[in-house]
Amino acid sequence: MNHVKITTPSRLHFSLLDLNGALGRVDGGFGLAIAEPNFQIIAEMATGIEVAASVYRERAITVLQRLQQSYPFPGIKLTFESEIPMHCGFGSGTQLALGIAQAVNVLYQFGLDVQELAQVVGRGGTSGIGVAAFDTGGFIVDGGHRFPDEKASFLPSSAVADIQPPPILLRYSFPELPLLIVMPNCSRIYGDTEVELFRTLCPQPQWVAQKLSHILLLQILPALIEGDMSNFGKALNNIQTFGWKKVEIEAQGSELQLTLDYLRDNGAFGAAVSSWGPAICVIAKDIDRLKLETEAFLKTLPDGGTCFITQANNLGARVVSG
Repeated sequence: MNHVKITTPSRLHFSLLDLNGALGRVDGGFGLAIAEPNFQIIAEMATGIEVAASVYRERAITVLQRLQQSYPFPGIKLTFESEIPMHCGFGSGTQLALGIAQAVNVLYQFGLDVQELAQVVGRGGTSGIGVAAFDTGGFIVDGGHRFPDEKASFLPSSAVADIQPPPILLRYSFPELPLLIVMPNCSRIYGDTEVELFRTLCPQPQWVAQKLSHILLLQILPALIEGDMSNFGKALNNIQTFGWKKVEIEAQGSELQLTLDYLRDNGAFGAAVSSWGPAICVIAKDIDRLKLETEAFLKTLPDGGTCFITQANNLGARVVSG
């Protein structure tokens, strides 16, 4: 084997389920793997660490050094052919870390599964959606972490270590329909700002977890299984209006809410912010028309924005060896 090419999905994270912990678990959540944007990484054996990337070079080196501490290997050369935008709601940190870890795993034949790789590179400490998106793709629900014996904090995945990814409760293939991704140019929530929001605004009231669970069980999942994208979208709209998702939207400023309102008023069945955003996933009957109209709308915002069409990824990361 001379080289391996890894193509990751992105993940959309629609909501955390429980940031209260009264029932003995925290986090939990649901989301979707999508085909683009993605990381395409070509990896070759080397005697040292070489990384050719436009944005992620330093972060890739950090991941490789962490891997070497647990599973020593001589070196590797990584060439990034495409990259997921950073701090946009696509789960780039998890896909980057797992894509690199899988490249090393395959090239050096360590025989590790994705859950083991996630623990080595420190991903999945809050949400399991990104890890499962890499592994299997599809629409995913995870069951959170035992509270407080397994996880005693309310923190994002980037700020916790040595916690295994949560159990996956279910995974369904998502319909092969076009999805519009809209990204108004607004603030980015990450790092210390994200940690401080978790620390100061958690725990959330118990009723938030109860309402989210009710919507997931009796609106989102039945609509998905029945292929009812209209009601699936309505349920996504519902969860944008309260609890932690409302916190995430308000933290971005007015442009994000204005964009959500525009999309819903102009033909979207549903428009849902992924994680802290600004990426919004839109489900609509006429995606091509809505894309053209949204491009015009984004030009009216102070800092503009972008949008593109993609679809669900129902397979997970693709590994091609040569």
